[in-house]
Amino acid sequence: MQEISLLNSVIGPVMRGPSSSHCAAPYMMARLVRQLSTANGEVLDRAEIRFDPRGSFAPVYKAQSSDENFAAGLADVALTDTGFRDVLGKVSKGEGFAFGVSITELTCNNHPNRVDLALVVRQADGTVRTDLYQGASVGGGMFYIDQMNGQDVYLTGKTAIVFVYGPEIGTQAQGLVMQAAQNNQFLGHDVSTVITADGTVRERLEISLQRVPENAVLARLRDMPGVSQILAADAAQYPVCTTDDLFSTTDGVLDVVNDHNGSLADTALALEARRLGLGCDETRQLFVERAQLMLRVIEEGFAAREADNVMRFLTLRARRVRDANLPAGLGGSVLQDAIAGALAAMERDSNRGLVVAAPTAGSAGVVPGTLYGLVRHGIDFDGATDALQVMALIGAVFAARGTFAAECGGCSVETGASAAMAAAGVVQAYGGTAQQCFDAASMCLMNTLGLVCDPVGGDVEIPCHARNVAGVSHAYSSAMAIMAGFDAVLGFDELVDQTVKIGNLMHPDLRCTARGGCAATKTAQKMVEEVTANLR
Repeated sequence: MQEISLLNSVIGPVMRGPSSSHCAAPYMMARLVRQLSTANGEVLDRAEIRFDPRGSFAPVYKAQSSDENFAAGLADVALTDTGFRDVLGKVSKGEGFAFGVSITELTCNNHPNRVDLALVVRQADGTVRTDLYQGASVGGGMFYIDQMNGQDVYLTGKTAIVFVYGPEIGTQAQGLVMQAAQNNQFLGHDVSTVITADGTVRERLEISLQRVPENAVLARLRDMPGVSQILAADAAQYPVCTTDDLFSTTDGVLDVVNDHNGSLADTALALEARRLGLGCDETRQLFVERAQLMLRVIEEGFAAREADNVMRFLTLRARRVRDANLPAGLGGSVLQDAIAGALAAMERDSNRGLVVAAPTAGSAGVVPGTLYGLVRHGIDFDGATDALQVMALIGAVFAARGTFAAECGGCSVETGASAAMAAAGVVQAYGGTAQQCFDAASMCLMNTLGLVCDPVGGDVEIPCHARNVAGVSHAYSSAMAIMAGFDAVLGFDELVDQTVKIGNLMHPDLRCTARGGCAATKTAQKMVEEVTANLR
């Protein structure tokens, strides 16, 4: 079963904050559990987020605004809401609901981004109930919840979900599914026996749909004989309508390219349309909108004022880089614009603006910056959108074999992966073949194996902005080399696999804990001490 979506998992999600692992996924996880816990008229009273002291959330959750995103998700505040960043302060004082974070040993700690979410809800009859959800953020905004009040589940937010409980619900499954799926796309169901929080043994029907049924449909489900409880939550992103294996190997993708006149861009479009259960025209429009958003983020970055800058260590430099008069022969205007675009996106990212994780927030400048360079220098918007589709497809093959979580693989799975994606997109834009797209991506991966993730003070500023600059440069130079006749030799799949293996061998201090690499230099430590002292 494969749930990777190009728009959801690779050139997404759309998010606020400097880390897709520590911001996007927390926001979506929090919204999902709130919906489940308040599905029957309950009101959220208190919420406690728990991180393990040995995990990656504990040392950086404040600097990377994980707490801000958990709070906003629990408050069901939209990403576009102008009051998004005010939510944490309000709920921390008990306005709306009480919110807190605790660092404590977790009973299950099999992933660096493991988290428990304990929600206290006031039920319609006035009594209070505590729900406990356990899960993990797994990179690029992807997540799973595998425990719900002691019940085994596997919730990823990729579809809408309806849980139906009853003593013998399995015998009614067909009728319940037909009722729930009215005017909806049915995506699957499963019946299991569970022990609920009060120790009662019941059967549970899990129905996956394209969207949550209307309230009238849910009310009819609740009234059906033998039904004791209904829980429902909407998809966190675009609903995934097929879980076929679409992206696991380069050869598998290249085999499909022949069905689309040799176009890797058209192949990406067709596969994503299939994944989302949409037509190609509708899916193309989603890619167009994503490309437009990326370019808009860059323009917002160029227009930003230093007075509004909340970065702890860096000042705004993107506009200066774009407008600089460099010595003749140094770089070139395409690369200069692309680098400036990458910085503009990262500055919006670090200032908690709305950005696209592509594939992560820590690498959110590489793909948009590369697109900006293309559209500023001769590639029309349709061509840039084709390039974005190819970038996404390359990233999907990476995700199918690996991870975008720097906590597992270092920066080689963030700016390394994004540079590989961008390189393929540049080859596409300038008329290269599908094989050349993968070869350019391979070049990037072989040069970033073992790249550490070492954010100074836990902030996605130093060296992250510089790494995005390097990622854009790497993408263009790799594309140039491949199209000029250089042979990458090593296959993309093999290099993804080695990226994963090397990541597993890396010391934890080199994987997004702010304890090694650049973060451990004397200058970085002094900067953190000075900033911390100023906050006291």
